Amino acid sequence: MSNNASQQGFTLVEVLVSLLIFSTAILGLMHAGTQNLNAVYVAEQKQIAGIIADNQLILALHTELEISAGTQKDSVDMDGRIWNWQILIKKTPQAGFYQLDIIVREQGSEQIIVSRTAYAQGRL
Repeated sequence: MSNNASQQGFTLVEVLVSLLIFSTAILGLMHAGTQNLNAVYVAEQKQIAGIIADNQLILALHTELEISAGTQKDSVDMDGRIWNWQILIKKTPQAGFYQLDIIVREQGSEQIIVSRTAYAQGRL
C-alpha cells in the first residue's frame, strides 16, 4: 500500500462551515414564517373589526329614532373574542346632518383596530 493514496470526503472545517450556512438559512426561513403568521393575525383582526364597524353603522343609520349628538358604546362577541365599539355622533356644519365616527377595539386593548365615518340626516 502506498502513502500517496488520495483521501475522499470533507474536512471538519468544511462540515462546520456548511452547517453554519444551513443554520443561517433555516433561521431566516423561520423568521419569515413568523412574520407571515403575524401578518395573517393582523389581517384577521382588521377583517373582524371591519365587519363589526359596518354592522353597527348600518344599525345606527337604519334606526327609526331621531339621530342626535352623543356617544353610543357597547361590546359584541365575535369569533370567540369580545370587541368593544364606540360611535361618536357629532353635528356637521350642514343643518340636520350628523357625522358618525365608529372605532372598534379588542377588549382589553387601547389600540384602535378599525375606524369608519358615515354621515346621516337627523331623522331617517
